[in-house]
Amino acid sequence: MGFDAQMKCMWEQVKLPVLVMESSQEGFHPIYQNSAADILCPPGGTILDILEKQTADALLDAASCLENDDHPIFCHIGETVYSAVLFEWKSFRVCMLHKVDSYYRETQRQLNEAVMANRAKTSFLSEMSHDIRTPMNAIIGMTDIALMQEEIPAQIQSCLTKIRTASDHMMSLLNEVLDMSRIESGKILLQTDEEEIADILHEILIVAQPQADAKQQNFSLSLGRMDQERIVVDSVRLKQICINLLSNAVKFTPEGGSISMFLEITEKADRKDQVLMHLDVKDTGIGMSKEFLSRVFVPFEREESALVSKIQGTGLGMAITKNLVELMGGSIHVESSPGEGTAFHIEIPFQKANGTEDVCENALKGRRILLFDSSAEEAGQVIRLAKRLGMETDWAKKAEQVVHFINDAVFCGIEYFAFLVSEKIEDVELLSFLPEIRGRMGADFPVLMLSAKDWKHSEYMFTRAGVDAFIPLPLFYSRFSRGLYAFTAEGKLENDKKSLRTSAMQQDFSGRRILLVEDNELNREIAEELLGMSGVTIESAENGKEALEKFSKMKPFYYDMILMDIQMPVMNGLEATQAIRALDRPDAGTVPVIAMTANAFVEDVRNSLEAGMNAHVSKPLDMDLLFSCMEHFFVS
Repeated sequence: MGFDAQMKCMWEQVKLPVLVMESSQEGFHPIYQNSAADILCPPGGTILDILEKQTADALLDAASCLENDDHPIFCHIGETVYSAVLFEWKSFRVCMLHKVDSYYRETQRQLNEAVMANRAKTSFLSEMSHDIRTPMNAIIGMTDIALMQEEIPAQIQSCLTKIRTASDHMMSLLNEVLDMSRIESGKILLQTDEEEIADILHEILIVAQPQADAKQQNFSLSLGRMDQERIVVDSVRLKQICINLLSNAVKFTPEGGSISMFLEITEKADRKDQVLMHLDVKDTGIGMSKEFLSRVFVPFEREESALVSKIQGTGLGMAITKNLVELMGGSIHVESSPGEGTAFHIEIPFQKANGTEDVCENALKGRRILLFDSSAEEAGQVIRLAKRLGMETDWAKKAEQVVHFINDAVFCGIEYFAFLVSEKIEDVELLSFLPEIRGRMGADFPVLMLSAKDWKHSEYMFTRAGVDAFIPLPLFYSRFSRGLYAFTAEGKLENDKKSLRTSAMQQDFSGRRILLVEDNELNREIAEELLGMSGVTIESAENGKEALEKFSKMKPFYYDMILMDIQMPVMNGLEATQAIRALDRPDAGTVPVIAMTANAFVEDVRNSLEAGMNAHVSKPLDMDLLFSCMEHFFVS
C-alpha cells in the first residue's frame, strides 16, 4: 500500500478536520489533510493557509514541542471556532480540530462579564475611597483642632486621643482593602524616584520601634554590606512592605519577645546598574502551623487558633506584601513553626541612582577624628566609613586613652577635626566626662554622639554636657559623612543659607492669599481653621465653576495659590484647573494649584499633574505636608 493510500486509510474515515505534518530542516510543514479539512479550504490550500498568521505560527511551534503544549489553541475558521489537538503519529505530527463553538462563546461571555465586573468593582472602590476619606478627613481634622485647644480636661483629652488613634486604624484598614482590590485588578502602579535607603529606614523605624517598645519587646536592627545607599525605588511601597512585616511581628510576638531586622544591599554581578536588597524580619512569636504556611499569602486568610482570634487584623497584610514584592520584581518566602517564631526573607532588585559628586568627601579628606567607643564592632564601622572619606581615625576604648590621645596631639602637633563618642561607654559617666573634653578642646570643637536611641529623649542632657550633634545608628555612609560635613566651612555655609530660608517662613504665610476650592462645608471649615493658623488670607469657592469665576474676576496675581478639591459638582477640580490654565492672563500659567483631595491613588496624582496642577496632597490632610508644600511654592 502506497504512502497516500496509508494516509487515506487512516484519516479519511475520521469526520473531524485532520492535518498531518512532517518535520524538515525548516520545521514542520503539511503533507496531507483529510476530506473534512478540504471542505474548509479553497482548492489546493491547507488549514494553515486559512488561519491567521499568529494562530498558524502557534500551531507549528506547538507541533515542534508537544511536551510544552500547556495552552489551548483556538482556530477561527469563518464563524466557527475549533480547538486544535496535536499529537504524535509515527514520525509525523497530527492536528485534529474539534468544534468548540458553544464552549468558547460561553467562556468568552463569562470573561467579558468578569472584566466588566472587575471594572465596576474598581470604579466602586475608587468612589468608596473618596466617599470614606471625606468624612474621615472631617473626623481627624476636628479631632486635631480640639486637641489644639488649651486647658482640655484630662478625660476629654483622653477620649480625643483615642478617637485619633481609632481614626488612624480605620484609615489603615481602608487602605489595605483598597490596595488589595487594586492589586487584584492590576491597577497598582509604582511611583519610583531616587531615594536614600537611610531616610527610608529611618521612617520605618519611627513607626516600628514605638510599637515594639509598647509591648516591651527587644527590637534590633543590623546592617550587612551597603554597596549602594541611593536607589531608584517607590519608597512608599517599600516602607509599606517593611512596616507590614514588622507590625505583624510585633502583633504576633508576646511581651518580652524579640524581633530582629537585617538589611543588606549588594551589587549584582550580572547587572552593574542594579543592586539586590536582602531583607530578613524574624521574631520569637507564636509562629504558624505547617498547614497555614501554604495559605499565609492568600487574601483574608487567618489561622484559626485561640491566640490569633484575639488579635485584630483583616488578613490582607501579607497578601499585599507579597504582591508588592513581586510587582517590584522580587521574591518572598517564610519559615515558621508553632511556638518558635517566624522568619520572612525578601530579595528585591533595584536600579542604582545616578551618581553625584560627593562634596562631603572633598571637604573631609585628610582630616583626623578621635573616636571614643567601647564596642569593637561599632568602632570598626566608624573607622571603615572614615577611611572611605579619606579621613584618619584614632580609636580610644577607655576614658584614659582619650586623655592620652589629646595630650599626645598637643605635643605632636596633631589637629583633630572632631570627637565622636558612643552613647554606650562602659567605664565612665559621660555627663561628667564630656564637659572636661569640651574644656580641653574649646567651645568651637565639634563633639558628636553616636546613638541608636531617639535623640529627642536625651538631647537636652547631652547638649548641656557639650554634644553638638547626633549621628544615628546603624551607621550609613550618607548620614555619617553629612554629620561630619556640617562642621566644615562648606557645610556651615550651606546650613546658614538653609537657616535663612527657614527663618524667613516658619509657616508664617501672612500677606499671602489663597483660593480654597472645596464643596464639602465641614471639610472647608476644617481647612480654613487649620490653614488660618499660618496667617494666610483665605477665600473660598464651593465648586470648580465658582473658583474659575472668582479667579477670572480678580486682577492678575491676586491669588498666590489655589488649593483645589477634585471631585466636585458643576465643574470638577481637573476641569477647573484646565480652564484656569487656558485663560489669557499673565498669572494663569504660573499660579500654583495644589490638589487637596480624597482621590489618593497614583493615577489620581498623574491625572492632577496632567491637568496642570503643581502638586497633590491626599485627604485626610497631613498639615505638616501641606504647609511644607505651600512653603515650597511660596519660596520658589
